[in-house]
Amino acid sequence: MKSRIAVLVKPGKFEIEEREVSVGYENEVVVKIAQCGLCRWELNHWQGILGTCPQTPGHEWSGTVHDKGPGVTEFEIGDPVTALPGAPGFTDYTKIGKNRLFKLDKGVNLLHAMGEPLKCIMTVLRSTRAEAGDTGVIAGCGPMGLWCVQGLSGHMLPRLIAVDIDDAKLAWAKKYGATHTVNAAKEDAAKAISDITGGRFADFVIDGSGVPSLLIESVKYLKRSRGRLLIMSSYESICKEFDFREATSRSAEIISPHPSYSLDEAEDMRRTVMMLDNLTFHSEDIVTHVYKLEDIQKAFEDLESRVPGYIKGTVVP
Repeated sequence: MKSRIAVLVKPGKFEIEEREVSVGYENEVVVKIAQCGLCRWELNHWQGILGTCPQTPGHEWSGTVHDKGPGVTEFEIGDPVTALPGAPGFTDYTKIGKNRLFKLDKGVNLLHAMGEPLKCIMTVLRSTRAEAGDTGVIAGCGPMGLWCVQGLSGHMLPRLIAVDIDDAKLAWAKKYGATHTVNAAKEDAAKAISDITGGRFADFVIDGSGVPSLLIESVKYLKRSRGRLLIMSSYESICKEFDFREATSRSAEIISPHPSYSLDEAEDMRRTVMMLDNLTFHSEDIVTHVYKLEDIQKAFEDLESRVPGYIKGTVVP
């Protein structure tokens, strides 16, 4: 069948092409795309840093099974699904091997069922090695930070502290389960965390700020002796300096829980799907901007410029 697809023909320039999509081998599945999220990591492609044009980005998708090869018995036509990266998502239909596909509960809203980047969130959550009674800090309440709050909220962590400079985002963090919020533009965040924890500070800090220069601030939120700093963000610029004295004085563990850190990405996705099915993750408020496929150019321009009120965008073919 014919399918439109967004092609990055050169850095900063998308064009919509029409291509044929059909099952090519027995274990392949054709999926009708419901939505594909806009990922800040893909700004590396948009800006010409990664990949070679023409290229077809888009990996945060969900949809329904449209066709399948004879070797596919695990899925039926119409099943709601998401997938590990491996097939473009800024398109009407995509095809992918069945081993990268995961079935969702029929009650899940596909417009918000982003297996990716939530699988990356799962890798981060598991990397915190959170224990009952720990104090956790989420530094940066963008979409990834807010999903981390959702995944960590509950009675196991008596203190889950969200740090940002935007009161609106901090309000969302509070809604999703943060026990305390700190506006770092209005107060000394390290002192505030010290006051909240009685001087003990945090067992782990997830840095989702996306600002390399703020990494040293995140270190200051950690307890002394094996506090864990999890570098979640994909940084668009080089961290020009880092004061290791802060990290060494705390004997901090610095962890980069990106996809290759996972010991088993399929297992992380399996756990993610379970949490999507039981409605642990909510994206209704986080997805603030929705674009048509033909508006993919504007979608990436808005992603790059961080238009006012933007938290997370998605493309709906």
